[in-house]
Amino acid sequence: MVRSRNTILVNKEENIRLDKFLKRVLSSFSRNKIEEYIKKGLILVNNKEVKPSYLLKINDIISYPVEFPREINDLIPLNLNPEPLVLYEDDNIIVINKPPHILVHPTKNSILTPSIASWLIYKYPEVKNVGDDPLRPGIVHRLDKDTSGVLILTKNQKTFENFKNLFAQRKIEKVYLVLVKGQLKQKEGIISYNIGEAKDYPKRKIILSSQKNAAGKEALTVFRVLNTFNNYTLLEVMPKTGRTHQIRVHLASIGFPVLGDRLYGKITSQEKELIPRQMIHAFKISFPYDNNQTLSFEAPLPNDFQNILNQLTKEGTL
Repeated sequence: MVRSRNTILVNKEENIRLDKFLKRVLSSFSRNKIEEYIKKGLILVNNKEVKPSYLLKINDIISYPVEFPREINDLIPLNLNPEPLVLYEDDNIIVINKPPHILVHPTKNSILTPSIASWLIYKYPEVKNVGDDPLRPGIVHRLDKDTSGVLILTKNQKTFENFKNLFAQRKIEKVYLVLVKGQLKQKEGIISYNIGEAKDYPKRKIILSSQKNAAGKEALTVFRVLNTFNNYTLLEVMPKTGRTHQIRVHLASIGFPVLGDRLYGKITSQEKELIPRQMIHAFKISFPYDNNQTLSFEAPLPNDFQNILNQLTKEGTL
């Protein structure tokens, strides 16, 4: 029984057959294969089985199972509901407040899962060929799936290359709000352990060395205490490098894992019920822009993070 489905909203008057429309969207499928899936009832329109010849109308909703056969290699335009909050937009960039629990971009195995990338080409089809990777159009940096906050998206190749260089030159400043377990006594600090991959667990990163020219990739994280509670600390964190899971790995390495982090921290049964994700929010980003001006944007905290802070402020504990 199929329980979970993804959707495509027809946002303009197509007046085109369903099978032809899907051949255009799912370009790696043959038309015969698409017809087969429609006839088997795997693909529905407005939750009803239709024929391949069904003529699409504006606001029709095409749905298909998450477990759809993984023959698709092209990114599919998919809307997000609710949509990300747009903090700024011009002809070259879009700055959004990424919601938690949303992928920035899919892999080939999650190609049918709605993501920021699929939403971007749904809203701006012209961005589809921007970037270095067809699965990451317009994406010049990323946040973990469960991390919320400010994210820059690029609309054209020239801007993509410009921001790629800015990140490589470490000219983009990022500030995160992070809630960790434990009461951190020191008011500020720097963590500079190299980070590498765990051989027995490829998705997990590990601390390798604090020595220069040692194994792993150089990683540098600066932090400052904003507030302390009974057994939790709210930090302002400024990563100076952009390694995968850097904030999570570094804070866990000094004994203060991110609250809700199921990969690098221990979760109590109570926390499993109360904490939906790791409590990391990309709060602020600043970067040089046209005419050497500096732009800076802040993303408001999502409700889940704010509710936990309210509880800690009121009660001191969860």
